[in-house]
Amino acid sequence: MASEPDSTSNSIPKYPIRDVARLTGINPVTLRAWQRRYGLLKPARTEKGHRLYCENDIALIRHILHWLEQGVSIGQVKGLLDEPSPEITGSNWEQAQSQLMSSAQALNLGRLEAQLLELVNLYPAELVLRRVIEPWLLALAQLHRADAQLIEQSARALLMRLLHQVLTIKTGPVIAVARVGQVREQQALLTQFELQGLECRSVDLGVLDPQTLPLADGRLKFDALVLILGAGLSQSWFNDMDAYLPKRCFFVGELGTLYQQQGWLNRPFSVRVSNITREHDASFSLV
Repeated sequence: MASEPDSTSNSIPKYPIRDVARLTGINPVTLRAWQRRYGLLKPARTEKGHRLYCENDIALIRHILHWLEQGVSIGQVKGLLDEPSPEITGSNWEQAQSQLMSSAQALNLGRLEAQLLELVNLYPAELVLRRVIEPWLLALAQLHRADAQLIEQSARALLMRLLHQVLTIKTGPVIAVARVGQVREQQALLTQFELQGLECRSVDLGVLDPQTLPLADGRLKFDALVLILGAGLSQSWFNDMDAYLPKRCFFVGELGTLYQQQGWLNRPFSVRVSNITREHDASFSLV
């Protein structure tokens, strides 16, 4: 007779925090904040005080992510975890967008910085980008008022400064990020922030002519190259540049969808870099 699986194995602590970050996409800073501020996680400790997580902890983190995706704030999650059919009222993401817009329009940059820091410290990078920051940036660009340009430029400048400050990861795969076609510099920084959420270091190569890559052979040491696709590229560009791109090269960006529909893309593509890790055999895949 076959023995029953040992259910206690799910509660055996064996994953250090870096491994949990790779398995769940939640960086260690955020995991620590969830434990310290909200008591959502209770990992074991090694003799030296390092956190160790078990399978049950990882399942709980994924459950928390489910609620965050539904628009629940991290402060409300604990009260919902034990409810069989909790009621969700309002959206944390819409509220966050509204708060950012209010601070930006008031030119209250101190409050805006505090709000942005709260978001990037408490929520996964991919989630906060997709549900708050990117919609907010789009709304800023669509303002129709006399001071719209001042509001947008000051808010974008603050965001870029803040993101530069939080790109502090020192370990993990090194991913080169470059822009081709007409792409804002800001987009590269947002991609670097998303990569950090995936426990990857990054280096910004700026606007890249792929033909120059062979000139840096042996000096540019990276595990993969992510090219952010902008406007103005042609089928001949993709065909001509393919020979110069490294084997581990991935395309990202909203406009890539149009190039994909034309059948021009000759490398793995997804709109978001987080999706690359899930959909393709990327060297920096974390799942």
